[in-house]
Amino acid sequence: MRQRRASASLFFATLIALTLLGCNGAERQKREQAAAAQRQLGALVRRCRGQQPAVQRQLQELRRSSNELANLKQQAYSPLRKPAAPDPELMARFTREDQELEQERYEQALATWRSSDRAARLYWQGEQEAKRKLSTARQQQAEKALLSLGVGGTEAARTAWSNCDPQQLAAVALR
Repeated sequence: MRQRRASASLFFATLIALTLLGCNGAERQKREQAAAAQRQLGALVRRCRGQQPAVQRQLQELRRSSNELANLKQQAYSPLRKPAAPDPELMARFTREDQELEQERYEQALATWRSSDRAARLYWQGEQEAKRKLSTARQQQAEKALLSLGVGGTEAARTAWSNCDPQQLAAVALR
């Protein structure tokens, strides 16, 4: 019976010791994980600060190209000035032949205007499309460069990398 009690006591002592070690082990593991996370965040902040000039350039290019695209969308074609129609009061003073001649001149000027305006509109549209393609290409290039620098595609990530703020970097790194 004594041996049984001693065995039971030894068993419970071992169980208590293992339980306490297990708690200390979990606590230690949490501390190690926290320390590792802190080291990773420190490395991320150092990397951010080292890349900040390049990130700032790409963010500036991204903003500039986005603004250019927004401005292009706001622009509208301004047609050429249409020739003025003959004044009816003035035409009333003309002879019938002069009225017909004046009307023919107006029709010719109108046809010339339509042709010129169509050409000018097509030229303007071509320029707009070229500008749009160039701005879109620059925007895509800046986005690609930011991704290659490790900056995510969200506004929060861009802000965090722009400021190199540890809390913001940690928040975007967890996403």
